[in-house]
Amino acid sequence: MSIHPEGKKWRVKYRIAGKQRSRTFDRKGDARTFDAEVTRRRQLGPLLAAELERDAMTLDQFVRGPWRTQAATLAGPTRAKYAWALEKHLSELLDEPLISIDVARLAEHQQLLLDRGATPSTVREALTRLSGILQVAVEHGRIPANPARALRKVPADPSEEVEPLSPVELERLITGFSGRDRAVALLAGHLGLRPIEIHGAPWTALHGLTFTVGRSRTKRTASRTRVIAAPEVTARELKAWRLESGRPGDDEPIVGVMSPNALRLWGAKRLRPAVAAATGGRIRDATVYTLRHSHASALHYAGFTPAEAAERMGHGLGLHWRTYAHVVKAMSGTRYDGLDALISAARARLELRESSVTADRRD
Repeated sequence: MSIHPEGKKWRVKYRIAGKQRSRTFDRKGDARTFDAEVTRRRQLGPLLAAELERDAMTLDQFVRGPWRTQAATLAGPTRAKYAWALEKHLSELLDEPLISIDVARLAEHQQLLLDRGATPSTVREALTRLSGILQVAVEHGRIPANPARALRKVPADPSEEVEPLSPVELERLITGFSGRDRAVALLAGHLGLRPIEIHGAPWTALHGLTFTVGRSRTKRTASRTRVIAAPEVTARELKAWRLESGRPGDDEPIVGVMSPNALRLWGAKRLRPAVAAATGGRIRDATVYTLRHSHASALHYAGFTPAEAAERMGHGLGLHWRTYAHVVKAMSGTRYDGLDALISAARARLELRESSVTADRRD
């Protein structure tokens, strides 16, 4: 190897695998550094040089390097969760060599996060994201095993039981709405759609008494097309909304242009006070998911088995039972032959109650 001046630059000549190579540098000092590094690697041999380089790579270097290739295949919201974890909860680990991040170090960091006031659910989420990064490091040969998988994680916060509206409360809510508000409530309360499925659902999804949720219009972890039987009253009222909104085209969204953020704001500003009124203040912190939970619960009054209900909702039987077991066990009273019968009975009871209240006021 040798360093040669070449005009205002410096060229380093060296050999790799018997072939002549060269590289130019603007500064002589950089050329000398490169020449020394090539000499060092030749003396160490390729295996030892690679091992030393592997041992020196920090978590930050891996995230900014090899991990970026993996991150490019992830959905935007998922990448945002990794960025959140690294910035907010894993910054103390960024300068650590990957090889030194072991179970003991992760346990120490887990306790640090808890001592700072992070909730168990937040800590578990952050370490889950770290585990995803470390698993890719294993696949790239940077570390022999993923220590995050062996870590005994802090127990998750006990989840609160869902609090659905009763069938009568749900119909009081829906019939109290009009226009687009009513369409959103029908999609969530009568069909059990997720928020992501509501704001993008086109009119082509509604065909007669069936509603199709395409795999591209639901969340990735549940990405399969499902066809839902729509109650007659639901189909009729959605068609009335279509006429009212000016007969939009088949590919136009049922609820009009409504971003995910706009749907969340609708839940806070329009749905929450309406649910509080419909339940007499029993439920005060409702979201669009409250209507989905209400539909899932109503399915059991309408004669659906847990497996049938889970299939309609688009999730697994285990998740369905964990979420709604307390609702099913607490059910009492009449069962109905399908959703149409349940909705008709609920609206009849609602009309009876309202007429009774009106009569009492007259008296």
